[in-house]
Amino acid sequence: MENFSGVHDPLYVRTLLLESGAARVALLVIDLTSLSPDSVASEKAIVAEAAGVDAANVFISVSHTFSAPHFGMMGGASGEQKSKDSMLGEAVASAIRVSASEAKQGLREAAIGFGSGSSNVNVNRDILTSEGWWHGHNEQGVSDKEVSVVKLEARDGSTIAILMNYAVQSSIMNESVMADGGKLVTGDLAGAAARYVERQYGDKVVALFAIGAAGDQEPYLTADRYVLDKDGKFSRIDIGATGFTLVDLLGERLGAEVVRVGGEIKSPRTQAQLKVVSEVLTCKGQAIERDLSSLKPTKSYVYQPSADISAPIYIVRIGEVCLVAVQVELSSSTAIDIKARSPFKDTIVMTMVNGAAKYMADSGSYDRFTYEAMNSMYQKGSAEALEAKILSMLDRLKNE
Repeated sequence: MENFSGVHDPLYVRTLLLESGAARVALLVIDLTSLSPDSVASEKAIVAEAAGVDAANVFISVSHTFSAPHFGMMGGASGEQKSKDSMLGEAVASAIRVSASEAKQGLREAAIGFGSGSSNVNVNRDILTSEGWWHGHNEQGVSDKEVSVVKLEARDGSTIAILMNYAVQSSIMNESVMADGGKLVTGDLAGAAARYVERQYGDKVVALFAIGAAGDQEPYLTADRYVLDKDGKFSRIDIGATGFTLVDLLGERLGAEVVRVGGEIKSPRTQAQLKVVSEVLTCKGQAIERDLSSLKPTKSYVYQPSADISAPIYIVRIGEVCLVAVQVELSSSTAIDIKARSPFKDTIVMTMVNGAAKYMADSGSYDRFTYEAMNSMYQKGSAEALEAKILSMLDRLKNE
């Protein structure tokens, strides 16, 4: 599928099941690029049955590895391609069922703690070329370096699970071609970081990578990349299989910071309130190009209005930790502002949850005609409206 000719490392479904009092919540991370709304509905039903949790309290996100086939996105495909898509769907459903069932069977008393650190494995990807803004490596651009860690600890002090949150797309190997002319399936940066953390705990811990506001963020080093010359002209270079060295290196760097932060977390032995709240923000819609290859760097662009579009918001409160989850891919600056203004000191912003809804860029990106702004279904100002709605929800939750 999609020119993948082999598997470099396996893809996983990881499940964290939380229960406090009568409330039960399931958080899943699937090693895929994105999920369609239709597939999310069926996957929630599988989790609900396997883990004994209300489907409304199931939150499914992706690690956003770019090096995995797009599941459920075949549209009008027929014959062999439709059969392959069906097989992949069955494999994903089976892994979800097993992971959720094992999470239910493994429920035990736990304490929760939060900590944060910093890592430099991401970089702003919006760079000014001679023709306008495009993908690149902008070290002067806004970039959220915070590594957020939620640790679940057993009564005996052993670690059960770790939820890590960081603003980066897992795209080190995106479009990188091997010697045979094909691409290799990989969990990429998120997968490498999760594996590193799990190995540090003797593979007795489940480490979930929750992607942050990475709409304008990419790994600091990538195998297939755009390069600017002295005149602002860009070209593309691919180092192929050598790029997996970068995956291991950056995965180790990010994973090591997660482990360091996790080791300093002190988990209080108090009853943690578990609560879910959700709202939907209605935004003014924007038409996007059907053929993404037609998008190029430009110094002028006419944004076309479209019908209003919904943006769901979910907040999961676990004690004094708040997980803010959205479908849209936010810019890093939006999440930085949400965390800074949240009434909860320990706030995490998760994107691509319960489906993918493309980019919701900050207003400045629309003025610069960045890729995220041109490839957005939401008009300028939507990100700021979403932020205001989220902060309002957090304020009400804090005051309850």
